[in-house]
Amino acid sequence: MVRCIWQLARGGLRLVIFISCATVAASSEDNHKQPNIIVMMGDDHARWAVGAYGGSLVQTPNIDWLAEKGVKFTNAFSPAPVCSPSRASFYTGKMPSQHGVHDFLAETADYDANWLAAETLLSEHLQAAGYRVGLFGKWHATTNSAIPQRGFDRWLSYDALKAGWRNQYLHRGTVHFSKDGTSLDHTGVQARFLTENAIEFVDEPSDKPFFISLNFVEPHAPFDGLPERLVGRYRAVAENIVRAGGASDLPDRGSGTRTPENHTEQLAQYLAAVSLIDEQVGRVIDAIEGRNILDNTIIIYTSDHGMLMGQYGLYGKTNATNPPNFYQETIRIPMVMYGPGNWLKPRQDRGEFVDLIDLHSTIMGLATGSTATNPAGPGRSLQPLLAGERSTGWRTMQFAERGNSRMATDGRWKLVRRYKSDANAEPLDQWYDLAHPLGERHASAPPRPAVRDMIIDQMEKFFTQYETQAHSGRTIWSQPPANARMANDLKKSVLPAPD
Repeated sequence: MVRCIWQLARGGLRLVIFISCATVAASSEDNHKQPNIIVMMGDDHARWAVGAYGGSLVQTPNIDWLAEKGVKFTNAFSPAPVCSPSRASFYTGKMPSQHGVHDFLAETADYDANWLAAETLLSEHLQAAGYRVGLFGKWHATTNSAIPQRGFDRWLSYDALKAGWRNQYLHRGTVHFSKDGTSLDHTGVQARFLTENAIEFVDEPSDKPFFISLNFVEPHAPFDGLPERLVGRYRAVAENIVRAGGASDLPDRGSGTRTPENHTEQLAQYLAAVSLIDEQVGRVIDAIEGRNILDNTIIIYTSDHGMLMGQYGLYGKTNATNPPNFYQETIRIPMVMYGPGNWLKPRQDRGEFVDLIDLHSTIMGLATGSTATNPAGPGRSLQPLLAGERSTGWRTMQFAERGNSRMATDGRWKLVRRYKSDANAEPLDQWYDLAHPLGERHASAPPRPAVRDMIIDQMEKFFTQYETQAHSGRTIWSQPPANARMANDLKKSVLPAPD
């Protein structure tokens, strides 16, 4: 008898084929392999701007395919609807009041406070679990993205100090990157460049599984420079998606956060950026399938937070208003997961409250074979939901924060609580009835006392457990500012809402 052994090692998939008398038997180890994991994250990509979430005029066929064939989370949230805090929460598994990043980080030495120096990053955990770990695109969870962070075997982010922070957001043209700490300039459509580099990482010879964090800057501003072939799709229908007009009780932060005169064009550019991302999602799916590793790879698409593109007459996210808002369009995000049946049950819609911190715990669980929760943060592994289990003990409240402002919602009522610099002063509470036909245009009267007290109690318990004195949003005035605007706000004490 002749037995031939052929071994293929690529991207964590290790196939061992024994051939004897035309019989092929798979190694029993295949049932216990760690999956390859790819997380693609958009920047300012709101839930409403995805076809699978009801955006019928938004063309996202590849994200929609992941949602149709995999698991779509219909109530996914950002724990902190600003880029740096939300990304720091994803990589640490903690709330901003634990890790200390409360606003977007200015990428200059003036605002370098050794952010996340005391934290263990998801990348470090995964490296310790035997993964090759690569980041491609936006990082922005510490001050200087040009410096490779702990736990990453491959690093392709931005050299923001070379030409100013706006350079990294160019959708086309010459963008200054940092590849493993070395400056690299690329001219072209940067979303395609990031995707190509991520696929090259898949192809690096290794018998380890891989984790890829692929972070696009789309559809973040500037709302120009997107491929005309994509922008042209949306000019005629943009006003049917979000028409100009509208207002709310919260004051805007100036003309840059109000709906512009060329709203139709800017919205068309934003949606074109969404479609550009979707094309990259399709390229990644094709690359994984073409390498015959789709049956050992989990693919995730999500976003750091939502975005207002004319809703309530505003452009921006939580900091489009002062005080910051927690509108549904700002805090709700897409989150879809696709993978083989031994890790998730396909064709599911899950309505439980989930967020990026849960995604952190889920990735940890998938990598280590554990469903244990992260004891340091509030995240819960989504593995039971992915497996199709009927959930009876999932949380019934969702929380978020930004600086001295905090949010809690049970899906019907939303409480936004704003603390003041005087620790002895009563916080300012604003309530929103999400069932009201005007949405969150106006704050409402509180719910009946039993519901009011329950939501307040749950919020206080949650943040008491998941905050530290050094980083709590309640003590934001004594912490280092993340950027010049935040420093100015702190000096003027305008972070709390006026009485």
